Amino acid sequence: MIAAKNYFKILQVLYVKELKETFGNSAVYILAGLFCFLIGGLFYNYVALSPSLHSGNLNSNVLVPLFGNMNFIFLFIAPLLTMRMFVEERRNGTFDLLTLAHVTNYQILLSKLAASATITLLMLVPTLIFPAILAISGYHDFGVVGACYLGTFLSVLCYLSVGLFSACAVDNQVVAAILGFAILLSSMLIVILGQLSQNYLVSQMISYLSVPFHYEGFVRGVVKTYNLVYFASFVTVFTYLSHQVLEGRRQ
Repeated sequence: MIAAKNYFKILQVLYVKELKETFGNSAVYILAGLFCFLIGGLFYNYVALSPSLHSGNLNSNVLVPLFGNMNFIFLFIAPLLTMRMFVEERRNGTFDLLTLAHVTNYQILLSKLAASATITLLMLVPTLIFPAILAISGYHDFGVVGACYLGTFLSVLCYLSVGLFSACAVDNQVVAAILGFAILLSSMLIVILGQLSQNYLVSQMISYLSVPFHYEGFVRGVVKTYNLVYFASFVTVFTYLSHQVLEGRRQ
């Protein structure tokens, strides 16, 4: 019990440290501003182009394309949020200090993942004005809105775990970002490969490996257990791979 308490206390200290360092980086504010600008413009266009403001039409004409684009934008933002985390640690020598302090790799990884996820949530907060605006127009399917936000957050967690893996694997921020982009874009292209297959079973099996395949259901308001299992498994696998990379670097 005491060991578990100490474990989470160290995790909390590392989490706060990561948040302070992240908020001290001006690039985060630039990314947040750019994200809000792009999503705000897309929302305005989708609402303006919607032929009517009935709930059913707003789901298909506004929410589906809006959150689809939001997910795509985070595909680029996530590696940018994580690319500096381990590079800065090694450059400043703080990673070696953490090693000497007997902090585990998982504590380091989870604290960085939690800090990045917190930044993501804060970036999503301004977008809550969109469902509020839709509510004024008579929209009431807020279960769909909740599913959209849940799917977006889970997808971004996957992207962040890939970004952390890339940051662990290389010693250059730009290379880390490019590697993260490459892995995530490859994951999206799997859907296209699945669609090209003439065999339905093979097509479904290939598509199942990609994040967008599981994200699509959330955007339509459908939350299924196997999608949640996929997201949890995806984050777990890449966190484990990052742990293995860190273990190799410690030796």
